[in-house]
Amino acid sequence: MVSSSSFMIGIIGGLLDFASATSIVINQGGSGMMTSYLFSGYIWAAILLALGVLVIVVAALSVMSTGMRHLRGFSLLMVALGIVMAAIGGIMSTGSIVGSSAIYSYGMVIVGILMAINGATMLRNPMPI
Repeated sequence: MVSSSSFMIGIIGGLLDFASATSIVINQGGSGMMTSYLFSGYIWAAILLALGVLVIVVAALSVMSTGMRHLRGFSLLMVALGIVMAAIGGIMSTGSIVGSSAIYSYGMVIVGILMAINGATMLRNPMPI
């Protein structure tokens, strides 16, 4: 069932976001504030925490009756969040964000791609209610 897979992918993605944010905060240490790409590491960590919360909330709502009634909206949101997660994971994998872990960044890219594919699948093959 597509909704249960989206729930699991969302939970895993949210946990990866939380782990990445924690890794960035812990590894900031005495590094300068302007060494990361575009923002400081603490701002990247806050962005990842917000993304993780949003991904988990969307995953939880997608398996409830709210998600079943608004399947198209949740599918589009899942595609968008997957693209954002894959993009941030790609930025992290280049080493542009100080303190980011390579394992978490590659995991974010993979889970982000899976989220986008799952959302697109939900758009093409809606589940019967």
